[in-house]
Amino acid sequence: MSENNNDIDQHELEKIRLRKMKAIVEAKRRNETIQKRVVSISDKIDFVLKVVLAPDAYNYLNKIKEREPHVYQKVYGELISPDVVTSIDYLISIIQRRGGIPRKIPLDAIIYLERKAKGIRSKIQVQRGNEIMDLGSYLTKE
Repeated sequence: MSENNNDIDQHELEKIRLRKMKAIVEAKRRNETIQKRVVSISDKIDFVLKVVLAPDAYNYLNKIKEREPHVYQKVYGELISPDVVTSIDYLISIIQRRGGIPRKIPLDAIIYLERKAKGIRSKIQVQRGNEIMDLGSYLTKE
């Protein structure tokens, strides 16, 4: 009788092991699918950026990505909103149907976004004699 119970226990343990193994394999499969989806979305966003940005602007953005990742993230956030990510397939189909876009984002816009992310403000300086001052203080002085 104890041998019969032992066989039943072994059988139950084997069923539990199989269930756990199936759950582990399924979780691994789901993670791989999510990983592929993330890679494909980033590839799609990269394609849209290549089409939307002027070539020099795209190259400059990639240089920012290599040199200053935190600044790149801020510029990227300005360029790619969550709405763009959700409708990326629609944007790609429009781009492919029309063969591109008429106006591309210039390098100046990327430089402006970079300066904004870094907190750099433009200054206009005026020199009068030996004295150099910014335009705002020059205009309020006189």
